[in-house]
Amino acid sequence: MWENLWPRGNLSLELISRELTRVAGRNHKSLKDNVWDPREVERLARELAQIAVKELTRTGGPVRDPRFFTKAKRILRRPMTVRDIGKVVSQIAEASLHLNHPRYASHQVVAPVPVAALVESVVSALNNSVAIWDMSPVGLVIERDLIGRFKKLFGYPTSADGTSVTGGSYATLTALLAARARLVPPAWAAGHARIAILAGAQTHYSVSRSAGIVGLGTDSVFTIPVDNLHRTDHAAVPAAFGAARKAGFRKFVLIATCGSTSTGSCDDLEALATLAHREGAWLHVDAAHGGGLIFSRRHRQLLRGISRSDSFSFDPHKMLFMPLSASVVMVRDGGALHHAFEQYAPYMYGNSGREYPDIGQFTIACSQRVDALKTWLTWKAYSPKLWEELISDVCDVAQAAYDYCHRSKILVPAHEPQTNILCFGLRRRPKTVKASNHIHQAIKETVDASGEAYISSTILNGWRQLRLVVMNPRTTAGDIVRLLKVVERIAKEM
Repeated sequence: MWENLWPRGNLSLELISRELTRVAGRNHKSLKDNVWDPREVERLARELAQIAVKELTRTGGPVRDPRFFTKAKRILRRPMTVRDIGKVVSQIAEASLHLNHPRYASHQVVAPVPVAALVESVVSALNNSVAIWDMSPVGLVIERDLIGRFKKLFGYPTSADGTSVTGGSYATLTALLAARARLVPPAWAAGHARIAILAGAQTHYSVSRSAGIVGLGTDSVFTIPVDNLHRTDHAAVPAAFGAARKAGFRKFVLIATCGSTSTGSCDDLEALATLAHREGAWLHVDAAHGGGLIFSRRHRQLLRGISRSDSFSFDPHKMLFMPLSASVVMVRDGGALHHAFEQYAPYMYGNSGREYPDIGQFTIACSQRVDALKTWLTWKAYSPKLWEELISDVCDVAQAAYDYCHRSKILVPAHEPQTNILCFGLRRRPKTVKASNHIHQAIKETVDASGEAYISSTILNGWRQLRLVVMNPRTTAGDIVRLLKVVERIAKEM
């Protein structure tokens, strides 16, 4: 070879450079070739899948490594090559918060059903967008089939419509846009709408945020007090309508909640539906947390009346145990949903004669993943019986936590759980609100920092409470008792 490179006589630098490039190219692939090399992709897939399996089946170790911050900074500083990808991702996973740990009970984010998590790599690999038919013909069919299933399940008419969205906040925002389209049709073009929103004191903050985003203004939100079960007090709703009318409002949206964030409480949807219809108001049900209860024969009565609503939001990434994100908005009058968004985009939409519409015409997102696939696949493969079992398990564990706190000499429950959320506190709390709130927050922070368990906290009636949200179907009553014993020990130490 080298004889060919250096023949007798003169040889220009240009020829030498060209020959060196030819020889190097014969022995080395480009970076692009390495990235898409099937053997390299397969190696990465195996490594990353093993990390995912370890996380999905986790049973021990710390819920959150007490040294997570130090480890995170070390990961940031350390140089890496392609061969280090699996190792680095594994280190990131180990330093992360482990929602699959049986003593994680902090927020409304789940330990996901394994198949739903694992199929995400296929969704990302396909990288289709269901906003338009041209971008995802099969994904769009699956999306529409899932929406059709939800229509039937929740008792909505065939004229209803809905779509997958990226979260409950987007679902609420979409529902308010549909309500605005129905109540004040010129608002999309003219930008002027005066609509009052009546919502219980435990309503999710996204309602007020959405009011600000769509131009109704946060001052248009009228708060309704809650009853002793932390539900919107339907006896106080007429007074809220009266206050809104006194402020000059003549169009109304009434918000109901099934599965409030703080306590998991579910409003009396039948009573609120009757009041909304009497007042000519649009009724929206925030069932982001509680919507999954529809699959439980034991708990679905908490959703009685949702079929009378004008719209509802629902997060399968909560009580159906799907990974983030998987949310749905449903609107009884499909036309109101379609009129909520009015754009002309000839390079995108053109569904004349097709069985399914381009859903980008009535949803916020344009780049919309096939998020429906994981919910649809789990439903088809395992049947609704899986969700019924998982929902029963997490609600039973929350009840076991209530029973333990009820008997405890140190802890006391703040309410009996309707679903899988329990608030509790010290039986002998400091007498002042400030001191009590401080010690409860300190207990929460110390429990989480220990790595033994992970909880959250909230405010009820001005007093801070500790809070359990059982979102891991593999968490047992024994796990939750062990968690509460950690809380008791730390409380005594303080």
